[in-house]
Amino acid sequence: MLTKENLVQDLKNLGVKSGDHLYIHTALKSIGDIDGGAETLIDALLTAVGEQGTIAVPTHTCSFEDAPFGTTPYDKTKTDGILGVFPNILWKHPQAKRSGHGSHSTAAIGKLAEYLTENHDPTHALGENSPLYRLYKSGGKILLLGVGMNRVTILHMAESMAKVPYVKLPYNASWGFDVLVNSGEAETERHVQVEFPGCSEMFPIFDDILGNKISRAKVGQAPAALMDAQELVDTAVAELKKDNSLLLCSDENCCCCAPRKQYF
Repeated sequence: MLTKENLVQDLKNLGVKSGDHLYIHTALKSIGDIDGGAETLIDALLTAVGEQGTIAVPTHTCSFEDAPFGTTPYDKTKTDGILGVFPNILWKHPQAKRSGHGSHSTAAIGKLAEYLTENHDPTHALGENSPLYRLYKSGGKILLLGVGMNRVTILHMAESMAKVPYVKLPYNASWGFDVLVNSGEAETERHVQVEFPGCSEMFPIFDDILGNKISRAKVGQAPAALMDAQELVDTAVAELKKDNSLLLCSDENCCCCAPRKQYF
C-alpha cells in the first residue's frame, strides 16, 4: 500500500521540485494501491510542489453540440470530464479552480490556480487566453503518470502556435463547430470554435526528439515522465514549421486526420 510519503519521495526522485507548476496527465490505477486513493495523490503532489507551486489537470468534457458522448451543456460546477477518475476528483477539491471552456477545461490547485483558469477564451481552447498557454509562459512542466505522450494536450497548442492550416477543421465534423456552456445565466451559451484540437496518435515521436531532456522514473508502480513545457512546445512548433503534416496519422479511416490531409 503506497503512502503519501512514498509518493512524495518518488515525485522528488523524478525531478519534481518545490515551486513547480505541473500539468498532470494520469492513469490512476497504474500507480498501484494508494492508502487514501486519489486524495492522497493530490496531497502528495501539493506537498512536492509546495506553497509556491501549482498542480493542474485537464477536465475535458468535449461538450460539442452534436457529440455522441459526454454531457452537454458544460457546467464547470457540475460536469465531470471524460479523462478518468483523478481529474474528476481534483476539480471537486475545495481549493480547486476550474476554467470555463466548454470542451477543454482545466482545473488547478495552488499558487497559479486562479491565473491559469480565469477568463479562458470560450472560442479557442488552446489560444493565448488558455490555461495551457499561461502554463507555458510561466515555466510550467508536464507530468505523465502511467500514460504516454499521446495524452499530452499541450502539443495541440503547438499545432495552433505553428499555424498549421488543419486546426480550422474539427476533430470530428459530425460533432459540429459549437460548444454549449451553462454559466448560470438563464440561457445556455453557444460558442463557435475558431480552432480545434485533433488526433494525438503521432505525439509519441517527441519521446525520441526530446530524448534525455525528459526525466523518467516510477511513481508507485507507474512509469512516469517529467518535461519542461516550454521546451516541448517550442521544439514541436519548430518541427511543425518544417513539416506541417508531421502530426497527422496514417490511418485512412481517422475521422480527424483523413479530412485534414486535404491541405497537403
